[in-house]
Amino acid sequence: MPSFLNGYNASVLAIPAYLIRMYKLSVSFLPHALAVSVATRGNLLEWDNRSPRSNDMKAELKKRLPAETYAKYERMEACHANGMENLPLFMGAVILGNMAGLPQGELASFSASFLAVRVAYTAAYITTSTQAPTLVRSGLWIASVSLCFRTIIRAAGAMAIEV
Repeated sequence: MPSFLNGYNASVLAIPAYLIRMYKLSVSFLPHALAVSVATRGNLLEWDNRSPRSNDMKAELKKRLPAETYAKYERMEACHANGMENLPLFMGAVILGNMAGLPQGELASFSASFLAVRVAYTAAYITTSTQAPTLVRSGLWIASVSLCFRTIIRAAGAMAIEV
């Protein structure tokens, strides 16, 4: 493990890493930031943040933006939503793995693998505009969820109560 992690639980630190900018990568917020940039054509002061999820705002964007740009905006926002929806599963796996006393190296490896797969998922989601490559994106989603389930199942086994 790198020396900057000495004294810290790497799997727990992976939770904020999933959410915030770390080394210019953001698994969850980057798609939203890119979507806002696309929607405002790079002029972030144009973004109306009063009701960013309203149907009216989306309808206005759809009228104002070229179809391809609006489709890209939609993919980025959907990717952001998916990242937020998967956060509880990831957090649950990290917390349960730590509660069960799974080896720190195993949890760090799980966390790093999960983050790497989610970065690839994010890239695939944002750049895919045709049907065939969406299978890769779906495969990456399945891989990330499977990593979490594997850790949760390992934690359940480690916490099993003998009857």
